[in-house]
Amino acid sequence: MAKRAIRVTGFTRFFLVMLIVAPLAYIGASYYNGEDGIEKLKKLFNRDRTEKAVDETPVAEPAKTVNQSPGETERGNGLAEENKRLQEELDYKSKRVDELYRDNEELKRKLESLEKTLKETKGQ
Repeated sequence: MAKRAIRVTGFTRFFLVMLIVAPLAYIGASYYNGEDGIEKLKKLFNRDRTEKAVDETPVAEPAKTVNQSPGETERGNGLAEENKRLQEELDYKSKRVDELYRDNEELKRKLESLEKTLKETKGQ
């Protein structure tokens, strides 16, 4: 029988496995989170090319406010909308919880009343 033709160290095996397993794990985790992992990898590797293309063609930028950049303004608007939505959801759920507590108390009173009536009828 012939011996192994290629001898590989443990680190080399680990390195080769990580070259295959790590990207697959990243893609799988991205899909699990509802994102497109392959598209994210493409964007990651094409970022250098697109940055070079953007640098070559300068574009006149609109005037910015002193305190905020456009990204911060959009993020602030998005956060304000999300905050408003979450506050409305919290108000709705608080009202619903209060209604359920009242219904629960009413049902407890009815149950006690019916149990009392049942004991009285059994006693007769």
